[in-house]
Amino acid sequence: MKKRSFRSSFVSVILVITIAIFTVNLVVYGINIKEIRQAEVLKMKTAGERIDDMITISLNNIKGLKQICYTDNYARNILLENNEKNDIGTKFENQNYMDNALKHIASMDTLILRATIVNEYGNIYCTDTSIPEEYVKTIRNMTKEWMLFEGKENEYYYGGLQGDNTNILTFLYPLYTYGNTPIALLAVDINYKTFQSILENVFYENSGECFILTGEQELFHIGEDLYQKEEKGYIFDKSQKMMKENLIVDTFQSKGKIFYISSRQNMLSGWKIIQVIPEERMFEEVNQKIKWNSIFLLGALILVVSFSVYYTKKIIEPLEEFCKKISHTKGNQLQIINLEHMKLTREITNVIENYNEIANKMNEYLVREIIYEKNQRKIQSKMLRYQINPHFLYNTLNLIASMGELSDFPEIVEITKNLSCIMQYNVKGSRFVSLKTEVEMVKAYLEIQRIRFHDCFSVEYEIERQIEQVRIVKFILQPIVENIFEHGFTMDENDNKIWIKAFKCEDGIVILVKDNGCGIDSEKREELNRILCERTRRISYIDEEEKSIGINNVNTRIKNYYGEKYGVKVDKADKGTEIQLLLGIENLEEENKDK
Repeated sequence: MKKRSFRSSFVSVILVITIAIFTVNLVVYGINIKEIRQAEVLKMKTAGERIDDMITISLNNIKGLKQICYTDNYARNILLENNEKNDIGTKFENQNYMDNALKHIASMDTLILRATIVNEYGNIYCTDTSIPEEYVKTIRNMTKEWMLFEGKENEYYYGGLQGDNTNILTFLYPLYTYGNTPIALLAVDINYKTFQSILENVFYENSGECFILTGEQELFHIGEDLYQKEEKGYIFDKSQKMMKENLIVDTFQSKGKIFYISSRQNMLSGWKIIQVIPEERMFEEVNQKIKWNSIFLLGALILVVSFSVYYTKKIIEPLEEFCKKISHTKGNQLQIINLEHMKLTREITNVIENYNEIANKMNEYLVREIIYEKNQRKIQSKMLRYQINPHFLYNTLNLIASMGELSDFPEIVEITKNLSCIMQYNVKGSRFVSLKTEVEMVKAYLEIQRIRFHDCFSVEYEIERQIEQVRIVKFILQPIVENIFEHGFTMDENDNKIWIKAFKCEDGIVILVKDNGCGIDSEKREELNRILCERTRRISYIDEEEKSIGINNVNTRIKNYYGEKYGVKVDKADKGTEIQLLLGIENLEEENKDK
């Protein structure tokens, strides 16, 4: 039996799948339309319950402030008296106590922006010392009104004040003594936008709109604003009737459309929670799916034959060739595809070119990582030569320091202490330190040199405070400073000077090490900068046979870690030499990740 071609098989499969999907979609739509309606109604009920619970939880968090008269006898006594009649000391103590008590309780709820208490004498206690005068005046007037009424049944009130260019909601609560006598008014301001955001997060999965009313006033609105003022009035009246009839979900018609409405009331605040969704919106998603599926399937029926030919000739065959070539990847290197003799479409060419670009970057990255690890092992190996029994060396240095102190040789004490610090610094396992720590180690090194050369040089530091805690590659400053003593200074002079500066720039951090020594001639300086610059064009190995960790070593480690545009540069100063180190910026908090 003759096998069918891939093209005819492909066309047949597409036709069968298209017809099957179209039929299934129609059947599923007819069967599930009722279930979708029930699910959307349940969704409205659930959303209303979640919003109701969220409002209750949020407002219950203010309980701590409302209970201050019952839980804090000292605070209650302060509110019962006129603080203005107390002496200055007592007045200040009472004010400070109440302000701090309010701040402590208010800090437990991120919604609270400000809490204010005004007693019947007009004394004000607040979490915000910069409370606006207009706000104070309004709260005092409200306090006088509240004091005229005793034993109010509802302990929750809404003020709706504005303040400090921030939209706020102000909740007013009379504070009572044990005898149910009002003694003060508590005003709690919460961030309107934050509260709105919380409501939106609860409602985000629901279509339609949600209104939250206080009395007849619209307090919050969530969702698209689809209704005019008259329509909203009808919706609000409808919700009022539903509450009287104990209906949670109902329907109404407007302009020939059916709407579903859900209404409930929050028992703590009295707020009305109203949800409205057009029936067509309920089925919008499924209708869209049916519409686009139909368009897609009809288009597929028209294009299937021609597309199958194009697909096999222009896409499948080149991709198979591409897969065959990349399957020959050997070792750790990704195979690069040569496009010279391949006839491909523009899209396939772009795919292969992008693959080649990624492969080149990955190959370079793999080589860089291998070399970086080798360099790290070389540095660690080199440093380990000087780390034989470090505890023995520390103890010996401490013994020398103690003997120097007993023999009244302060220079010996200073040298051994600084040397011990430098050794401990060098043998630590971390590859990175803060800039401040690196500078401290240079100071220890220079202190040893100062004693060694009998104060024949001075040092000036200028480190920006904002970058002291920025982490940098370890042990990059001391080799530069060592270079000054080896090549820059003449120790029979007493006017030698070193400047060490560090400041932030656009590309990162610049560290300048400058001296007023004999300097370096322009030819040698250019040659040295050329060598340092060449390391940007190739991946750098560290020479394990170098006798010291010098300027080339520092340059290599900086470039290997921060990238090619960073490193060391040698400049000529007015007198002497200036070495510039350009580093990237990273937070010291990340150090533990790289250990």
